[in-house]
Amino acid sequence: MATKTASPPLAIERRWTAAEYRRLPEGPPYYELEDGELLEMVRPRRKHQLSLGELYAAISAHVRRERLGKIWLEVAVELAPTRMYIPDLSFLLTENLGRFADDVAIQGPPDLVVEVVSPSTARRDRSQKLRAYHQAGVPWYWLVESDTLLITEYRHTPDGYLVNQTAAEGFTPALFPGLTLRLADSFAERNLEEEPHE
Repeated sequence: MATKTASPPLAIERRWTAAEYRRLPEGPPYYELEDGELLEMVRPRRKHQLSLGELYAAISAHVRRERLGKIWLEVAVELAPTRMYIPDLSFLLTENLGRFADDVAIQGPPDLVVEVVSPSTARRDRSQKLRAYHQAGVPWYWLVESDTLLITEYRHTPDGYLVNQTAAEGFTPALFPGLTLRLADSFAERNLEEEPHE
């Protein structure tokens, strides 16, 4: 009986470029590119995914209704020749949709990047990624705490990101007038729906 030769493991102990990253096969596993180094992404936990799902549903509905642009879950973003991230959410205004023309990665800064902070990603989300998104010129960056549902909205300035607002409930994004996010209410409703009925 013929045996299939196993393909060699992915060599990550070298410097990679964004062009090489784009040729990687679809995951899992999934990787981000940080200064030429491939970093395997951790598997998200339940609360992370619930937070992300609620955010996406609320923002997506508003963006479609107001015809503001498009929002994506976990697509690659090319920030520099040796840096490719996969944010939890990426948003492009209608006039910037051309940045996602090749169906592989957004080229250049999205108009908004959202990272849901989990214990395993907190340090990187608040340091390396914050600096990288600023350097790339991302106008708006949100950090969403998966435990407390606190949202911190950062606004790009030439000197760095400034905290524009922080809110756990009733968060009204500067980028989306008319939208108010109430994640705790959404979670409470979901919990009631999931409770067993007698």
